[in-house]
Amino acid sequence: MSYARIVDIRSAPGPARKSHAWQVLREAARLEPDEDARIAWYREDPIGVLGRETAEALVASGRYEEVLAFLRGVRRDLGLEVPHGFGAF
Repeated sequence: MSYARIVDIRSAPGPARKSHAWQVLREAARLEPDEDARIAWYREDPIGVLGRETAEALVASGRYEEVLAFLRGVRRDLGLEVPHGFGAF
């Protein structure tokens, strides 16, 4: 049996930052099912529209809501998120 790799977010001070990191990783899981790829994205890939900083750096600086909005925008742009309301009628 294989277990999911644990992400070490101890360098982010305080429980709020850890919670924010988990929120971002959970939202990223809706786009990328592969955990290794998700963690690599979180730590290494700069987000151009957010100043070319990584998600990890943005979360550490308190900008996690911007990362969540970015991920939700990507889902919407890919057509993975159903709009709310009566648009389907």
